[in-house]
Amino acid sequence: MSFDPKPVTLEEYNQSLRDTVNAYYEHAMQDTSMTEEDAIQSTAEMSEKYLDAVEEFQQEQDMQNETEVDSGIEDSEGIDNSGIDDDGMDV
Repeated sequence: MSFDPKPVTLEEYNQSLRDTVNAYYEHAMQDTSMTEEDAIQSTAEMSEKYLDAVEEFQQEQDMQNETEVDSGIEDSEGIDNSGIDDDGMDV
C-alpha cells in the first residue's frame, strides 16, 4: 500500500484546519479536567498555530506559482522584430 498525496487548495487546507480547531474547542469546553480558562487558552494557542500553518501554506503556494511563471519566461534579448537573433548588432 502506498501513500498518494492529493493536492489541496488553500481554501481546502484552511477549512480543514479551521474545522479541527473548532472541534478541539468544543471538546475542550466539555472536558471536565480543564477549566474554562484553560480550554480557551489552549484553543487560542492552537488557533495561533493554525494561522501560522495557513500562512506558511500560502507562502509555499506563492513561491511555487512564481517558479512556474519564471520558468515560462524566455530571454528575448538580441532578437529583433522579425525574430532573427542578430547578437545585438544593428543591421
